[in-house]
Order: sequence, then structure tokens, then C-alpha cells
Amino acid sequence: MKSRGELWLSALIALLGIPVHLTGLLVPEIYRDPAVLVPQNLGTDLVTLCVAIPLLATAAIAMQRGSVRARLLWLGALGYLVYAYGMYALGVRWNPLFLAYLALFGVSFFTLTVGLIRTDATRMRDSAQGRAPVRSVAAYLIAIAVIVAGLWLSEEVGALLRGSIPASVVQAGAPTNIVHVFDLGIVLPAFVLAAGMMLRGRPWGYVLAGMLLVKAATIGLWVAVMIWFSARQGFGTPLAITAFFVMLTLCGMGLTWVFLARMNAKSTVQTASSVVGSL
Repeated sequence: MKSRGELWLSALIALLGIPVHLTGLLVPEIYRDPAVLVPQNLGTDLVTLCVAIPLLATAAIAMQRGSVRARLLWLGALGYLVYAYGMYALGVRWNPLFLAYLALFGVSFFTLTVGLIRTDATRMRDSAQGRAPVRSVAAYLIAIAVIVAGLWLSEEVGALLRGSIPASVVQAGAPTNIVHVFDLGIVLPAFVLAAGMMLRGRPWGYVLAGMLLVKAATIGLWVAVMIWFSARQGFGTPLAITAFFVMLTLCGMGLTWVFLARMNAKSTVQTASSVVGSL
């Protein structure tokens, strides 16, 4: 079923986001963050402008034909954008684009919320059940959750035991590490929850797992590009961490491709409102 509201909300995100990211890339002086963080901001601008927003727009258009694949790609793109714009609104030091960051965060969050509410999870599961690589996807999501949580907690717990402040917090000159807040509080638990639900055959497990696969692939690409920008400015990242995020990106892209390719291409996803209307 066509959903003009979701299409218009996606268009609004694109119209707001494109000038914001072009400004960041073309006028980097707008960023008032410590020098070590500016390359990360530029990496976010580049990936969001060249990957996330085009993915959102393309999927939103394809989704009007009821494609299950397009809907998962659209939800995944929104998952990335909520995460990224949350980082902008809460983690980037105030600059003239703050209200735009805030608007993009709010619109992306509510668009994702509406999109999830309107998704027919049972129909989504039926299009993938018996074909999608459930165990491989669940293992990937759990492995990423465990490894990333281990990395972040090693810094947080280590600082706690030493009675000091985490190095990343000192380096950023911030109250806390916003990445650790988002990942440990929301994203990584969602990975584990989605994996568990999908292994048990729950409809929403398939929706969340597919969405998070797309998000993991885009976030992995985002981090890899941020590392590249930082290296150009003389802020090196340990080779092991760089390799891990490159592997995360490639594995995420590969599993996303397989997951989507094995879905029933002839299936369409009805929204919750269309199901009610047909009764």
C-alpha cells in the first residue's frame, strides 16, 4: 500500500539534511569542536549526504509499490539517521546549524516511529521465513553487540577502577562519551533483542533484524570514513580497530544483501492501517 505520509516525511528529511551536510563539508569552520572531533563530523557529513539520504529517498519511492525489501532498507536508513542526528544534536558543540540538527533528529525519530507502527510485521516475517539466513544474522548481531560492548566497557570500567575519567571523554572535552551512551543504552541491547526474537520466529524479530542489518552496514561505513578523515588530519586509529570496523562494514553489507535477496520478491507489506481498513 502506498503511504504518502512516509514519502513526504522522507522528502522533508532530505530537503533539510542536504544543505546541512553540504555546509559542513564546504564550510568546516562552522564546527567549534576540538580538532580531533572535526574530521569525525566531516566523515558523518559525507556518509550521510552520499549514502544515507540517497538510500532513504530511493527506498521511500520503491516502498510505494509495497516492496518488503524497500521497506527494510527505508527503516534501516532511518535507524542510521536517528543515531547520526542524535549525535549531532547532543554531541556536536553548538553552532549556527543546531536548530537544523534538532529538527532533523526529531523528524527522523518520529518518521521511524510511524514507519514501525505502520509495518505489518507478520507479513514481513512470512516473506523471509524459511529463506533468510536466520542463524547467521542472529550470530552476527550478537557478536557485534558483545564485541562493541566489550570495547566501550573496557574504557568505562577501566576508568572507574582507576578513579579517572575515560580518555575519550577527556579528549573530546565532553561531559560523557555520547557514543557509549547511545550504543550501550539503546543500540547494542536492540541487536541482542532482535536476534533473540528472530531465532524464536517472532515477526518483529525479522523487522528489527533486517532494519539493524542495514543500520550496522551504514554505521560501519560511517566509522570507516571517519577513521579515514581523522588519519588525514594526523589523528591515527589503531590498526586493529580500523580492521574491525572495515570487517563490520563488509560483513554487514554481505549479510544485508543475502537477507534481502532471499526475501520473497512477490510479497508486499501492508501497513497496519491498511489491514484494519480491509476488515
